[in-house]
Amino acid sequence: MIGFNLTFVRRYFRSQLVRKFSEREAEQLLRILFEDLFGLDRMKILMTPTLSIDEFQYHQMEMAVADLLNDKPIQYVTGVAEFCDLKFKVNESVLIPRPETEEMVQMICTTSLLCHSNVGLREGMESIGDGAKHQPMRIWDIGTGSGCIAIALAKHFTDAEVFAFDVSEKALQVAESNALLNKVKVNFVHDDVLNPHSEIFSQPVDLVVSNPPYVCEKERKTMENNVLDWEPENALFVPDADPLLFYRQILRLSKKQLSPDGAVWFEINEAMGKEMLDLCHAEGFAKAEIFDDFAGKTRVCKAGV
Repeated sequence: MIGFNLTFVRRYFRSQLVRKFSEREAEQLLRILFEDLFGLDRMKILMTPTLSIDEFQYHQMEMAVADLLNDKPIQYVTGVAEFCDLKFKVNESVLIPRPETEEMVQMICTTSLLCHSNVGLREGMESIGDGAKHQPMRIWDIGTGSGCIAIALAKHFTDAEVFAFDVSEKALQVAESNALLNKVKVNFVHDDVLNPHSEIFSQPVDLVVSNPPYVCEKERKTMENNVLDWEPENALFVPDADPLLFYRQILRLSKKQLSPDGAVWFEINEAMGKEMLDLCHAEGFAKAEIFDDFAGKTRVCKAGV
């Protein structure tokens, strides 16, 4: 069997990648490819100059680099994404987990879920102790995709019963495999939140979380090819005429069943902060707040009755 020395392999494929990416990006992409495809971390490669890969692995690298040069996201190339320090399988049936979504989950996990507290979110992150937190016993994740939100919450709120909904059967298959991978129990439900049939929506709930489609069709022209050409459109886009349709429906479903101390958390379009607050109030949620993400963009909405 032919062997290919890794020093040669790295040098060759780096020369291919720098046609499209910066030198730093090329190095980072190679590091991810070697680690996720072959289990070879950077330190092992550096400490073992005689390492080699076989012919099959070399062809894997050829295809992976070709995909990257064709704007395919690295997570789809390797089939792996990280979220909240957990590993997730991903493919083109699900959105790639984003840092801003991870930040929303961290907000939920590190703050009180009580909506009647006068303590603000940022202050709460610093001042509320574990004993003061309202631990949700039932959680809905609506539009679960890869399952990253539901699974991360199940890891944190270990006593909670978690339900994850999606209209896509292919997405649910990915999410179920991720629950097994991360050793948590999540109840996956095939349902369309815009036309719901599941009896779960008629049962009490403490925490509702959703990262629904929120990109307006008119925003397509501002988006990168690695998103437009590869990620599922039904998880991204909403009609320009009604960009808040998913939020409206989720708020209406939630209000009927939400516990007095419960909360609804959304990831939102950065341009829709005021509209989200107005919608929450119009749907009977007296407590509504919006928060910026790490990049200073309005990205999270929290609502309670």
